[in-house]
Amino acid sequence: MYNDLTMEQSRPSWFRELDHTADTGIEVWAQSLPELFERAAWGLFAILTDPETVTPQQEVSFNLEASDVQALLVRWLSELNYYHITRRWVFSRFEVQRFDEQRLHAQAWGEPIDPARHTIYTEVKAITYHGLTLRRQDGQWYARIIFDL
Repeated sequence: MYNDLTMEQSRPSWFRELDHTADTGIEVWAQSLPELFERAAWGLFAILTDPETVTPQQEVSFNLEASDVQALLVRWLSELNYYHITRRWVFSRFEVQRFDEQRLHAQAWGEPIDPARHTIYTEVKAITYHGLTLRRQDGQWYARIIFDL
């Protein structure tokens, strides 16, 4: 489980934001696929707002299926982004409880957007397959994800 409340303002060593023409992206590293999915979710919200300003006060559950692990990653991030856009929520804590390469059961903790505390930096229109990378590399999992802004 990843909870960013202990994070300082600097980015964690397992996360990097990418510059990409007309879009943005992230790279994340983790020891397991469930942890990678948690960190990718945190990375999405680090693009959208400052996760340190988000109080993980309410839990939302997600049960998702997809054809393969890459599609599952895109679906997971897309569902979180959809919840953010349609319900006006931000999240800062994520826990993947059940996982296989086609199914995911996870929780995200966050709260409704409070304009007095949450600055929304940008809007993510879509999580793309363009440039999507998900692989085992140097003893850990690595993902590169591009967001359409």
